[in-house]
Amino acid sequence: MSLFSYNTLSVDLSKETRSISIKLNRPEVQNAINTEMIFELETLFSWISTHLEIKSIHLSGSGDYFCKGLDDEEFATWSEEKRQKNFEKLQKLIYSMYFLPQTIIADLGKGCEGLGVELAMGADIRFANEDVKVKFNHLQKGIVPSCGAVNFTSAVLNNASARQWLLLSKTLNSQELLRHHIISENYTETNPIPSYLKTICSQPDVARIQTKRSLLEPILKNLDHGLEWEKRFSIAGMCTGDWKEIAKHGEAAQTTSARELSSRLKRERAEQMSSNS
Repeated sequence: MSLFSYNTLSVDLSKETRSISIKLNRPEVQNAINTEMIFELETLFSWISTHLEIKSIHLSGSGDYFCKGLDDEEFATWSEEKRQKNFEKLQKLIYSMYFLPQTIIADLGKGCEGLGVELAMGADIRFANEDVKVKFNHLQKGIVPSCGAVNFTSAVLNNASARQWLLLSKTLNSQELLRHHIISENYTETNPIPSYLKTICSQPDVARIQTKRSLLEPILKNLDHGLEWEKRFSIAGMCTGDWKEIAKHGEAAQTTSARELSSRLKRERAEQMSSNS
C-alpha cells in the first residue's frame, strides 16, 4: 500500500515482510539527488526511526539504475554555502542509516556513481544486477568526497581500496564488487531481495536490532572521527569552484590549477596583512 506522497521518492509498506520500500523516483535523470530528495529522505528516515514494527528497509531506484549522484543541473546553481549545507545534510543522513533499528538492503540495480555510491554505503547489505557498473567518479566532477566515500568505505572495507577507487576514478563491475564485499550477491532475472526480506521478518526484533548495533561498535570510533575531517578536506578541496564549472560545462570546463590556487592564496594573504597594518 502507498504510505506517503513524495515528489522524489516512491514509498510502500509490505505487511507480509513488515518492510518499507523506498525508491529514488527520478528515473528521467537516473534518480539523481537534489535538495528536495535530501529533505524527503531526512523526513522519511526520521519517521522510520520511531516505527520499530518495521523490520527492514529496501532501498532502490526507479528503473534499472540506482542513483547517478548529484543532479548536475541543480548542482551548478548552488552557492558555496548551499553546497556545504547540503553535503553536511547528506553526510548526516547516510551516517544515521547505521543507527536505524531496521536492516537496510540497497539494490544497486545496474549502477550508481558519485554521491549515489556514498548513499549506498549507508546500507547494511547491498545487491546488484550482474551488469552493474559502480563509478567512483567524484574527482572527475571536482567533488572531494565528504558524504562517506572515504570515511564509511574505509571503515566498512579498508582505506587501501577506497584510495585506489577514488584516486583512479575506478569503475567496478559485479565481480569486483563481490570480491571486495561491497555487494553480497548479484542477480540476473530473479532478484533475491524479496526472499531475504522474508528471512529478516522471521527474526526476533531484539536480537536483530542488538546484532546490528554490536556490528557497528568496532567501526564507530572511526566513523565519528571521519565525519569532521572529511568535512574539512571537502571545504578546502572545493573552494576553487571547479565543481560548479564541471557541473555547468562538463569536460569543457576550465578548472583551477594548484599553481593558480597557490598564487591566489598568496595574494589574498598579502592583501589581508596590508589591510591589517
